[in-house]
Amino acid sequence: MAEQYFSAFAVDAAALLRLPGSGERVLPGVAPSAALAELLSGRLRADADSHYTALLPALAGALGTPLGAVSVPGRHWDELTEVFTSLELPALTALWSRPWPFPADATYDWPWPYPTLAARTDTADLLVELAALASESIHEQDVEALDEDDLEEASWFLTEHLPVWTSRAHALGLDLLLVRDGAR
Repeated sequence: MAEQYFSAFAVDAAALLRLPGSGERVLPGVAPSAALAELLSGRLRADADSHYTALLPALAGALGTPLGAVSVPGRHWDELTEVFTSLELPALTALWSRPWPFPADATYDWPWPYPTLAARTDTADLLVELAALASESIHEQDVEALDEDDLEEASWFLTEHLPVWTSRAHALGLDLLLVRDGAR
């Protein structure tokens, strides 16, 4: 069975985007790698965008505040955008559907892992939508790629984990970085 892995961090997104070319060679808590050396020296390769995106959990963990991680069975979690749009949840739709480009000039449409960001100015709206989200409304959605078990897992994730992570990022006055990994 496929799984999705979610990691959440409260970060200063602008600080993460300033990393490329900073000249720093070592970051506390981040193991050295060729991709990290390229990122920090400013010698980015256009064909290696995903290598840099793969560094986000380590960088966000070292430079931000880890909020939690969870593994959820299922695939096609990207299809939840359709659910959020149908339920008229614009903040959640924006968080879920729009990849956060890292580095800032990354040109890929489908980075993997898949990072999304709720700016600190948007976390209050996200919290309002998550508080109003009724788990049964998720189950009522008809999305071809998502079966009943997938919707059950999504409901659990959206009511038990995402509100806590969003609340913590909001309380810290930081951006919420959500990184999704696993099978697409």
